[in-house]
Amino acid sequence: MANQDVTRIASNIGALNSLWALSTVNKKLGVAQSRLSTGKRINSAADDPAGLTIATKLNSRSQGLQVALSNIGDAKNLLAVAEAGVGRITDILVQMKNKASQAASDTMGTSEREAIKEQLVAYVGQIDDIVAQTAWNGNKLIDGSYLNTALSFQTGADAADVTNVNGLANLAATTGAGNLGLATKTSTATATIGQNIGGMLSSVDTYATINANLSQLGTGTYTVRVTVNSGTGTDDKIELLDSAGNVLNIAQTVTDGTGTVAKSVMADLSAGGTINFGNGLTATFSNLTAEGTATSTISYAATGTYDVMSRGNTGSALGSAASYRELMTTLEGKLDIVNSVMAKIGAFTGRLEFKEDQVSAAQINVEASYNRIMNANMAEEQVNSSKFQILQQTAIAMLAQANQAPASLLTLFQ
Repeated sequence: MANQDVTRIASNIGALNSLWALSTVNKKLGVAQSRLSTGKRINSAADDPAGLTIATKLNSRSQGLQVALSNIGDAKNLLAVAEAGVGRITDILVQMKNKASQAASDTMGTSEREAIKEQLVAYVGQIDDIVAQTAWNGNKLIDGSYLNTALSFQTGADAADVTNVNGLANLAATTGAGNLGLATKTSTATATIGQNIGGMLSSVDTYATINANLSQLGTGTYTVRVTVNSGTGTDDKIELLDSAGNVLNIAQTVTDGTGTVAKSVMADLSAGGTINFGNGLTATFSNLTAEGTATSTISYAATGTYDVMSRGNTGSALGSAASYRELMTTLEGKLDIVNSVMAKIGAFTGRLEFKEDQVSAAQINVEASYNRIMNANMAEEQVNSSKFQILQQTAIAMLAQANQAPASLLTLFQ
């Protein structure tokens, strides 16, 4: 800082020094007051460019971990839905075993055993209903859809941080492959076209063979949606929606009821064709060449007659004490299958709880790092503000005195 020379008044160096000090104090006071008013240590990139870059990344990760925590909560709720369905099936199997135990005693006559058999028929029907209704966002959880195909949950801030759940066996009593096999079911169904925009469908029908990875459609109203992308080529997208607008799994294979399943089927409908959805419904399409989306509604009515067997689908009909004893043995094995699914769901839920604790701790630590870089130390900034306010006042006083200093030279001209 330059020294003041009071004999040279053309440039008042003392006043300029005081003015510079006042400007510096004003800037520092402004920074302190800005931090106090916003609570942020970094209010612009100029405050700390490197710190802002690091803090932005930390904030992004913190928010990503918060979303992951929400996803984990949703995943636990989904598994809770599956667990509830499996639990009810366990209760039904226990009741079936109790009824079979009653019928296995010769204290029961033919008519009493027939009455018990009717109860068993009602039980297996209820098991199928539970399997059909145990769903999350239109995806059935215990019908075998996720035996080999995994449910994927985003449980971290990074794209690769995914938790997969699979091995949920098909617990239906009668429908689909790999089921409990407690009864046979003679199914009948009717399908009719409702609203048919542009004559998209020419006919609908039922199909006896159900895809091994799907269950038969329940009674209700469904929508067939087709998106025609061009007049040629297998790029026409076909979807099946339930009454709530959820897109259902259908068979990817368009010729029979086997193969894998997906949310849609790609085909060339420029010349029309018949599509088997793999769940009991087939649809024959008109020639579709105009690009765009069209929909048609389908009314589907499914009925069925159950026949409970003593050894599953390969056994003999129930009618004697011995056959009911065989059914008791069968039910014990089925309870083992259901209990293994329950144990798997419990294990996945426990895993998610540990994951939730881990992600929660990580989110807190990341937020703490962000807070230390980005947010202001309010006590320190309050001290700085008080200090700079005092310096501001003294700088103004010294500037006033410096402006009066050259007046002393006037005595030399008296």
